[in-house]
Order: sequence, then C-alpha cells, then structure tokens
Amino acid sequence: MNPKIAILGYRDFIDLTKGIIKNANNHVSIDVYQCLLNECLEIIPKLEKQKTDIIITGRANQQMLKSITNIPIITFRITAFDILSSIKKALKHSPHIAIAMARFEDLEYDYSLLVDMLDINIEFLSYSTQDELEEKIKFFAPCGGTVIGTSIAINYAKKHKLNSLLIYSLENTILEAIERAIEIVEINRKEERKAKEMEAILNSVSDGILAANEKDELTLINHSATKLLDLEEIPYKQDINDLFSESKHQRIFDKKLLNDELVDHKNTTLNINRVPIMVKEMKTGNVITVQDITRIQKLEQKYRSETKAKGLKAKTFFHHIIHQSPIMRKTVSKAKKYAETDSTVLLTGETGTGKELFAQSMHNHSIRKNNPFVAINCGALPESLLESELFGYEDGAFTGAVKGGKKGLFEIAHNGTVFLDEINSLSLSFQTRLLRVLQEKEIVRIGSNQVVPINIRIIAATNEGLIQMVKENKFRKDLFYRLNVLKLSIPPLRYRKEDIFLLTRDFIMEHNKALYYTIEPFFPEIYKSLTNHSYPGNIRELYNILERFIVLSETETGEITHQYCLQLLNECIENDNLLDNYKTVSIPILESYKDSLMEAEKAILTSFLDLYEGNKIKLAEKLGMGRTTLYRKLKEFNIS
Repeated sequence: MNPKIAILGYRDFIDLTKGIIKNANNHVSIDVYQCLLNECLEIIPKLEKQKTDIIITGRANQQMLKSITNIPIITFRITAFDILSSIKKALKHSPHIAIAMARFEDLEYDYSLLVDMLDINIEFLSYSTQDELEEKIKFFAPCGGTVIGTSIAINYAKKHKLNSLLIYSLENTILEAIERAIEIVEINRKEERKAKEMEAILNSVSDGILAANEKDELTLINHSATKLLDLEEIPYKQDINDLFSESKHQRIFDKKLLNDELVDHKNTTLNINRVPIMVKEMKTGNVITVQDITRIQKLEQKYRSETKAKGLKAKTFFHHIIHQSPIMRKTVSKAKKYAETDSTVLLTGETGTGKELFAQSMHNHSIRKNNPFVAINCGALPESLLESELFGYEDGAFTGAVKGGKKGLFEIAHNGTVFLDEINSLSLSFQTRLLRVLQEKEIVRIGSNQVVPINIRIIAATNEGLIQMVKENKFRKDLFYRLNVLKLSIPPLRYRKEDIFLLTRDFIMEHNKALYYTIEPFFPEIYKSLTNHSYPGNIRELYNILERFIVLSETETGEITHQYCLQLLNECIENDNLLDNYKTVSIPILESYKDSLMEAEKAILTSFLDLYEGNKIKLAEKLGMGRTTLYRKLKEFNIS
C-alpha cells in the first residue's frame, strides 16, 4: 500500500503547495488541508480514520497536535538558506524587517547569530500563542516594515497592512519534507512488519515466553505465558518474581543459574528456564521460558506410543556428528559414500567413538531412510534371548512366550537397516545362524518351519580386532568376509583433539545454557585442560566428565569464579585418570601379541596404515622413519 501523507498549513502556503505536489511522487497519496492551530484539531479524527501514515506541518501545529494523535508528525525544515533568501527579498521593500518564529528550543538564538554576521538590524518576534504573535506584529506595524515568517505570521501581517514573505524556499522545502516523510513511513512499516512477525511467532508456540530488563521488570510476554500464569492483564514493568506464586516465599530469579527449575504455581507445576540477553558482552536482561510440566509428560507419552506403533527410527543425521578435524571429515565423507550403496558395512573403533551415531546417520542418508532402523547390542543379551529377539518365535515355542507369537527384529526391520553392535561378542553357533541370514536373506522363527524372506541392510560394529579373532578361531572366517565388505574405521578422540572444543561447547549449551554463558570468558583454558587428557573412553568419557562438571558446578551463591571452574574441571578429569593408559599412542589389538614383538610391530603398522587410508608418506612421517625403511617393513610383514 502506498504511503498516505497529509500536509496541514494556512492559505497562501497551502495554495502554492497544491501546485507543487502535482509533480511529486506518483506512488504517494498526498492530501492537503488548510488549517491553523485549533482549526487542525477538527481534521485529526478524519486522518486517523483514513489511516494516514504521517503528517507534515509547521512547528506551531506540530507542538499542539503531537499530544493528541499517534500519527507521526514532521515539520518543514527552515534552513539558513531560507533565512538569507527571505531577508534579501524583504530588503527590496523596506529596511525594517521582522522575523516571526514560534518559541522553540534555541531557534531564535541560532538564527540571530546568522543575522549578526550580516550586520543587519532585524527584529525577532518569538511567540508561543496566536494572541502573542498578533500583539507583537501589531506593535511592529508602525514601522511599516516587512514580516518574514510562516503562514500564521503572514496572515497577521496582512491584517495590519504590512508587507510579508514566507520564510520557506517553497518548492525545495515541500519536496524535501515529502521525501523525508516517505523514508520515515517505509522505516516504520518495516519495523511494524518485523514486530508483527515476532508477535505472531511468539504467540504461535505453546511454551510461555517472557522477557525482562536488567531490573527484572517485565517487558514482553506471549499469549501462552498469560494463560499459564493465569494473568487477566499484562503487567508490564512489574517485577517478574511477583508473577509466580512461589515468590511469596523466595525470589526464584535471584539465582544466577536457572535451568529446568520446577515451581508450583496455583494448581500446576511449571518448568522454568532463563537465558541472559547479552549485548556487546553486557547483560541487558533475560528471556524466561515457562512450560506446563503436565503437558510435557503427556507429549512424552504420546511420542513414545506413536514411535512404538510406527517402528524404530534413526534419530541421528550426519550433520549431528560434531567435528572439524581433517581425519573426521574424511571419515564422514567415506561414510556418506558407503551410505549411498546397499552393501554391508563393518564399523571398527574403540568403545565410545560413536559407532551407532555413524550407523544411524548412514541409514538416514540411504534409500532406506523412510523404513525402520533396528539397533541391537549383541553383547548385552544372553544368546537365548538374543535369538528370540532377532528371529522372533511362534505361539507356544517356549515357556513364557507371548501368546500369538512375536515378530523378530529382522522382520520388523524389513526394507530397513539392522545395526549389530559388538558383533565380536557372538558365539560361534550364533554366528552360523547370522551367516545364513546374510547369505539367504530369509529367517525362520523359533518353533516354526516357515521361511520368511526379508530385505535388510546390515551395519555391524566391533571394538575388537576381528582378524585376530579369526586367527584364534573365535570368529567365523566366512562371516568376517561377509561383513567386511565396506570397512569404516572411526578414529578415537585422541586422534581428533581439534573436535574437543566443539563437542564441549555443544554439550554444555545443550544441558545448561546459563552455565555456558557464565564460563564463556575462560572457555579457552577449559579447552586446554580437556585436551591434556587422552580419553581411553573417547567421546563417552568426555561427556561423562562434562556431565560431572555441570552437576557439581552449582554453588550456594550461584557464582562461578575462574579459579573454581578450572579446579572443579581438573577434579572431574582426575576421576577418569585411573583408566587412562594412553599417554602415548596405543593400539588395543596389541594385547593379543604380548609374546611376539614382530606381531606387535605388524599390528601397529597395519593399524596406522588403515588410519591414514594407505598414505605411506604420512605414515612414515608419523612413525619417524624413512620411506625406504617403511617399504621394507611392509614387504617383510606382507602388508599391502
């Protein structure tokens, strides 16, 4: 919609204005009204009804109108050029000149300085009311001079038979005012649109949202918050502590850290969180979110029931894998390529490196992403229970069987992905049954003789070296080759310490935002302390350390100092050092070669070669040996 502008003025000025605005912006609606002071009051209701965007008028009218309407009002600007031009014209008629100006801040003083520079005897007639202006012009009249001023002054000058001149350089003054008005309208509309968008967003969420300034005075509240707090009116500028029933006993917002605080309010329990508003590292207020704990519980129950009905889903995508290190970028890139195929994948890596994270991400990146993802830990269940879980059973197959039988996870995962974690823990007899599933793509339930065809993709994971288990006859060779189609080695955290910063920041932000903002100034030192640890438990161990740190960080005063933070973190790390045997690079598979230094050296070379994806130049640099020596050893150990 085009801007709607109203110009208010008096007689001669308005007559000239009508002619000028014909050449103004065709995309602007401009209405011109002839009025002066009190006469303009009658026009305001009409302008408000027409939804006028802005009013342009003289200073006297502006001072009177701004208190009775919310329509923005700007004035025509009187410049030094206007004064000089008017004085030059007036001197042609009379040496006696009077400049009539409304009495507003320092205008007379500013213009008097300009006139002093010209060395001309000019009288200033300043006024606050029409009567005062007429009286001063009447007193000046015997001189027979010229009055310079706005429309109202010109009107009284003519009444007392005096020459008069408008103070404006009319065309430039009006066009400049219209341009300013259009800019202001466009800015106001953008701000109004943003405000409406923000209001719509805030009122569309079910959580209550409040904002408070640095004095904890309410400055913003959405509809959900008014309902949750049972407010009849919006109490802006009121202390937010007074909005909660518990405030009769204590001020809940006096706590520096406020994360998932449960507060009894009238007939319900509220979950409250607070995040500080930071502007240039200065706290300017807080945003408070309020949730009805009963509704959260209902949503959780609904989610669980719907998830169970639809089947198992993978929650993780590749963008959830937090990393910035080159080795992890290569690993993720390779995993994406594997995901786009339908081949079996074998994930290798130490405990806690995130093998299931990769398995879920690969499923969600594959053509099977809209079908079930079933994960099972082969080492967590006894073999008899694992068999019934994977293959299912018929009615009456064994004592305690569910009436009507039960589908196995292989059947449930039809057209989807099965993730077999810790596959190295399977017995040889169970490995035989699994091999048949991989070869024949069919299963037979316990207690049944009916073959059920299945279409599944297998992703297996191990934290032990399967090759050595094959040599020791602990793992079937044929099953190993069936699994080892696409192999992905996930590097331990000690090989990707560049990622510790991102992992730490995201974990603390997710679990306690208020704590993160408190410790952010000394976060680099926290990062340094964390990178000095070698993490035999990998990311799982890092998260355990951070969780202990978050739990223990709450102090009685709510204040967390620099020294306290670092001391607490070091204590949390020290709790894990009893298991930390990785001060230098170690390969878990070495434990199988304690009696053979030759085999140990071969295991190290094999592991590092896999780690560097066959790049022998990088491997030689890492091991500190010449390339010739490396090639000789690889040939000696028959490592390709």
